Amino acid sequence: MTAEEKKDLVTRTWSAFGKGDIKGAFANMDDNVSWLVPGNAPGVSGLKKGKDEILKFMSGVGAVFPEGIKSEFRRVYCDGDTVIVELTNRGKVSNGKQYENEYCFVFELENGKVRRIREYVDTQKFVDTVMK
Repeated sequence: MTAEEKKDLVTRTWSAFGKGDIKGAFANMDDNVSWLVPGNAPGVSGLKKGKDEILKFMSGVGAVFPEGIKSEFRRVYCDGDTVIVELTNRGKVSNGKQYENEYCFVFELENGKVRRIREYVDTQKFVDTVMK
C-alpha cells in the first residue's frame, strides 16, 4: 500500500465509526486489533483487545451520541505502517450537551489492516460532558 492508501484506509475506518457503521470499520481492522486509551477515566480509559471488546465500547459510545460523531480531520501523517491523525470530534450528547474535543490517534497497520490504535484525548473533558 502507498502512504496515501494507508491514510485513506484509516480515515475511512474512523469515519465509519463516526457514522455508526461498525461493520464498515471492522472490515478494515485485523481480528486481533487492540485499542488503548491512556488515563484513568472509568468507562473510557484502558486497553480493549479484539473486535468484541471494541464493539462493546463503541456500542456504548453510539448510545451516548445517537446522532453520531462528526470528525474534522486536521492532519493525517503516514510513516511506514504508522498513520497519525489529528482531529476534532463534535456531537450532541444524549444528555443534551454539545461535545467537542481534540484527539490524536496513532494507527499501526499490518497486512493492510488496522492492528493497533492508541487514542490521546482529554478524557476528563469527555467525562465532564458525557458522563455528568
